[in-house]
Amino acid sequence: MTGATLARTAALLIATAMPALANEPAKEPPNPVCHADIHRAGNFDLRQIGPLIAGTWTESAIGTSVAIGVQRSTFEIIYDRSRNRLYLGQDGIRSELVPVRRGNKPLRYDFVRGEAMDPKFYMLTSTGSEPPAEPFEWALVQDCQIASAPQFEWQFGTGAQRSDGIISFFSATEAMGTKRNSAQGVREQLISR
Repeated sequence: MTGATLARTAALLIATAMPALANEPAKEPPNPVCHADIHRAGNFDLRQIGPLIAGTWTESAIGTSVAIGVQRSTFEIIYDRSRNRLYLGQDGIRSELVPVRRGNKPLRYDFVRGEAMDPKFYMLTSTGSEPPAEPFEWALVQDCQIASAPQFEWQFGTGAQRSDGIISFFSATEAMGTKRNSAQGVREQLISR
């Protein structure tokens, strides 16, 4: 094959491939918060995740028993690069977000009562005739396997003034969690920005 023939063949291949490529949807890059390459030895790398999730987040949380009703609030996630740590800040108080080790904990579990959360307190619910959304379905929409979503525990206060919880980050803009307090109140949270 001569150089001219090679050039014509290459041009023909490119010309026939262009319409097919134009009809394919553009591929989204993998979710950088919930992607396998941020995991090292089973633990995720805070140096990569911290800057992606740092900033202001808004939550809606529906509660059980003494924590009835829907609570809406904002909070900050602060990444301290020098210490390689994450902090949750709200109302001038700050608490470390500690990575959950040895596998993620269930998102819809009432740790106060030691049982599955009552479905009437789910924040993700159906909007019509379709069945209620499940956290794993929501995570998949974010290109996230829920079992590998970066998950953190936090705690404010101690004893009778204690509150704590878990947050799972499905992407740089979507998260879900459960929080509870010493008065036996539990809330499921939808978190976004």
